[in-house]
Amino acid sequence: MEQSEVVAVARARPWADQEWAAALLERFPDVLARTVRRWDLVIERAHTDGVGLPVLEVRRGGEPAAVKFDDAGTDLGQQVRVMRAAAGRGYCRVLDHDADLGAALLERLGPSLARTTADGLAQVEVLVRLLEQAWELPLDVAQDEQPGEKASQLLAIVETEIADGGWVHRHTAAFDRAAALSRELVEHPHPDRVVVHGDAHSLNALQRPGGGYAFIDPDGFLCERDYDVGVALRDLMAELEQIAGADGPPAAREWHRRQVASVSRRLGLEPDRVDAWAFVERVTTGVWLHRLGYVEEGERWLSTADLLAPHAR
Repeated sequence: MEQSEVVAVARARPWADQEWAAALLERFPDVLARTVRRWDLVIERAHTDGVGLPVLEVRRGGEPAAVKFDDAGTDLGQQVRVMRAAAGRGYCRVLDHDADLGAALLERLGPSLARTTADGLAQVEVLVRLLEQAWELPLDVAQDEQPGEKASQLLAIVETEIADGGWVHRHTAAFDRAAALSRELVEHPHPDRVVVHGDAHSLNALQRPGGGYAFIDPDGFLCERDYDVGVALRDLMAELEQIAGADGPPAAREWHRRQVASVSRRLGLEPDRVDAWAFVERVTTGVWLHRLGYVEEGERWLSTADLLAPHAR
């Protein structure tokens, strides 16, 4: 694959015409060329499963590897720090990192959990097993966020969209509930914190060639376990849609409560907190997708939040 093709893939991203992306895309051809020279790479494929710059499948001296680039909203240095500390346990292995370039050379993994496993509950099971390993990292690896800081960040996202008005009126009940839950999480932070992955979903867990899965793209900040599990559970969209379509939103809410209770019981967590994080993350993920230009996908996230809001009948 030629470098020019990779650049074209980056420039075709839905966010490419946004103002903040101009500088990123302007410097990307040079960063890509320097990265290829730095590690003497042959590019085989560009992946666009995520929302940022493409992740590359490459070969270095005949050996398979992958390249991840720093981009807007990504702290690649922190990701590398977490993955190096994990040394392959629950996380992808780091082969090399060039902070000046903003590029990391990683072990090449296989397809994502989203592609290998269609069943949402089976995905959650894999994610939870990985999280149990990820939570073993020493606390000094993490970004030192204050208790309640993550909830404050999510609350700010929700309140900004409510204040702006416009399209959020289609999802008023979901936004109101997300705001109320966020405020409660801010006011009552959990004292027991670990190094969370921070974005533990099925596209961030890739299959290892020898079996099992490994996380990529950790945020690696201090937060409660309930948050990571809430993120893992927020993705049960297809199941919620199917149950709501067949039996109505109350049945979908009851099914979701059972899943939250089951996972929480297994891990010794508080179901109400896990449920709160899952709901707030479902709404804020929909907001971010809207902002990045993935409007249809963002609406799907928010529609499933609507199903879980108490008003849905």
